[in-house]
Amino acid sequence: MKKSLINTTLFVISALFASATIAANNKQAEIEVNSAWSKVVPESSSVAAAFLIIDNHSAKDDQLIAASSPIAGKTELHTHLHQDGMMKMRQVESIDVKAGGITQLKPGSFHIMFFNLKQTPELGKSFPLTLQFKHAGKMTVKVNVEPATFMSDGMNNKKNKSKEMAHHH
Repeated sequence: MKKSLINTTLFVISALFASATIAANNKQAEIEVNSAWSKVVPESSSVAAAFLIIDNHSAKDDQLIAASSPIAGKTELHTHLHQDGMMKMRQVESIDVKAGGITQLKPGSFHIMFFNLKQTPELGKSFPLTLQFKHAGKMTVKVNVEPATFMSDGMNNKKNKSKEMAHHH
């Protein structure tokens, strides 16, 4: 009887742990990040930017609330605004990721800025970028370094050729 109770308790604990793990994995799978890229910058540069596509497969709105990378001392979410006839870059607290929608971080729009570079992004190489979502949590993606001429339409073509797999935490 005592052995049966212990076995039942262990089974219930295992089942609960497995359910929690499956739920966490499904929650993160609802957000998919593709085509992460950065423009190559001169070695003397102290700043760089990253662009990417976020697919929200869930029925719930989410927000990108932070980003970090070992290549930079500081990482911020940014956008461009038209103000007084000029295009100006501004930091934002978050970037909305609508339910069932696609959010593009691209030149002239939302993007991720890297300041105080510890490592200059080298053409043809890649670096890790950790994204923090309000609901989906953290995920790390690979950012490919592309020529400065690589633009958003190239980003769309690249998405169709190969999807980057995100590593979830």
